[in-house]
Amino acid sequence: MTTRGFLPVTNGDALDATREFLRTLFDKQIIDALLVSVEGARNAIMPALVKNPTRLDRANPFAPVMPFNSARLVSMLTRESADVRLGIVLRSCEIRALIELVKFNQAKLDHAIIIGVDCIGTVPIPTYTQTRDQTPDWLAQVFSAGKHGDAGAMPLRAACAMCEQPTPAHADIALGFIGVDSARALVVELRDDLAAQLGVRADAADAEARAAILANLIAARTATRDAALQNFRAQMKSPDGFASYFAACLECTNCMNACPICYCKECFFRTANAEHAPRELLRTAERHGAVTLPPDALLFQMTRLNHMATSCVGCGMCEDACPHGIPLTAMFRAVGARTQKIFDYEPGRDVNAKPPFMEFRRDELQHIGEME
Repeated sequence: MTTRGFLPVTNGDALDATREFLRTLFDKQIIDALLVSVEGARNAIMPALVKNPTRLDRANPFAPVMPFNSARLVSMLTRESADVRLGIVLRSCEIRALIELVKFNQAKLDHAIIIGVDCIGTVPIPTYTQTRDQTPDWLAQVFSAGKHGDAGAMPLRAACAMCEQPTPAHADIALGFIGVDSARALVVELRDDLAAQLGVRADAADAEARAAILANLIAARTATRDAALQNFRAQMKSPDGFASYFAACLECTNCMNACPICYCKECFFRTANAEHAPRELLRTAERHGAVTLPPDALLFQMTRLNHMATSCVGCGMCEDACPHGIPLTAMFRAVGARTQKIFDYEPGRDVNAKPPFMEFRRDELQHIGEME
């Protein structure tokens, strides 16, 4: 069971109240270490593993920027068993990615405390860096956008503009600022045992107002998502289809490196099997008149799509990492939506639900001709 209450904010500083709350988790011995985003040199936001709570004076889990999906860091920290109570501050898409990694035995939650935070959306790193330097009070604008559930003035990343899950699920502790006056208080939802330890009282005030604002925000994001997916599907009906969509792909593998769930220790595209001898390329060029290089860009993208379609959580890290800005998020979400529907599977929804390729069902796919 969970308790819903409020985290009081003094002097209108919600970030300071959050930092103090995180320190309390150390003081109450709920956690021994904490993975959280912190402000570094030149206001850069990067995750840090904090052991000393006095170092939380630069923590900023609400900054509207996402250098990468921290689920991969949780995997790195928890793959080997350790008797350390690890707090991990994550956005919704990061929690969903973490749940998928747990299913693949790439992460463990035995001693983890998941601290989820609301996310009104994030902007590209260069945009954040420039705007943060020019507008020191930008975080106040983020909280204001959250209060009204409208981030229209923010140049959001494509993935965030179509994200219909702005609040965290499956969190032991969740801190919310969407639909509330964060200058007065933040919503906190947490397990009953943690609420007792932290002295959080149940309080349902403003719950309906917050729910209404979240509903409007989700509806707007869903409409944006549907338009983006429809546009992608229309592009696939063109004569060149996928080939034209990936015409600018360098096969640099940046998207694979940035993906939190693409975890294979040895990838086919990094082995000798993926290398082409010069004579092979020359024969292909002679046969067709010309051959586009690198030669396996489309194969690489199709392979990743085949591997990730059912587990993609739509965080958009792949698209951010692409040097040519190929709209990968729309592709993965469009193909993923149909694939996930076929198998009645939603990535990150249930840690006990097995991914489709890990579970055989005798009656699956009969509607497309598969026989028992």
